[in-house]
Amino acid sequence: MQKTLKRQIVFNGYGIHTGKFAEVTISPLRTDSGLIFRSLNLTAKYCYPHIRGNERGTEIVFTDDSTLQTVEHLVASLVGLGVDNALIEVDGPEAPIKDGSAKFFVEQLLAAGLEEQAQPKNFYEFKEPRFLAENGKFILAVPAENFKVNFLLDYAHPLVQTDIFSFDLSKDNFVQEIAPARTYGFAEEIEYLLKNNLAQGATLQNAIVVGADGFSTTLRFPDELVRHKILDFLGDIYALGVLPKAEFFVYKSGHVFNQKFVQMILDAC
Repeated sequence: MQKTLKRQIVFNGYGIHTGKFAEVTISPLRTDSGLIFRSLNLTAKYCYPHIRGNERGTEIVFTDDSTLQTVEHLVASLVGLGVDNALIEVDGPEAPIKDGSAKFFVEQLLAAGLEEQAQPKNFYEFKEPRFLAENGKFILAVPAENFKVNFLLDYAHPLVQTDIFSFDLSKDNFVQEIAPARTYGFAEEIEYLLKNNLAQGATLQNAIVVGADGFSTTLRFPDELVRHKILDFLGDIYALGVLPKAEFFVYKSGHVFNQKFVQMILDAC
């Protein structure tokens, strides 16, 4: 059955890219509403074509072309807990990053409590395998009974190199296995990011920095980086508007490519 929150929650924090402060209010909604974002008096449902991926995150695009940045962790938190209907209000240009994972958001949602609603869940069902490949990346979706993702991470870096993790939302524990995985970046990217007005709110408390000699902090999991990619993927693929019933095999994908896959699927409908 569909779910929403039992009560409203409010929290705040700083955006990782803009560095700007924002307050977030998440409220219950009636059945079949979906995840609705509101920012600066503009409203959009979290679904294509209102979603756009960029190199560093996923954003809502409103009717006046203004954006609400870095919403993927919030969305993944809701989806991972099975929330179908909620109003997410953000009074700024970017959702707070907190510690770089979904852990804080999940804790707040669970503290509020989840409420089952009198309507069956909606799903996107794949009738046949779908595949997209580009520039050494690929996403393959195979029809399945539940949502599952197998993600292969591959970097030309001695500390990361190749890593793989599989997550089945129907069987595995999202709260324990995926939500705590933090965002990350490489030390050699920092100068580029700052010159392009990105990572203005990034600190060693909200992002893992991968350097030549090690990580900036102790990892929560030996494979924390690939787990975070699954967190991002869950938030991004929900641009379908509902959770897909499919098993995904993903190689080196990111926010831009994830949204290209969603666009390919929905443009074919």
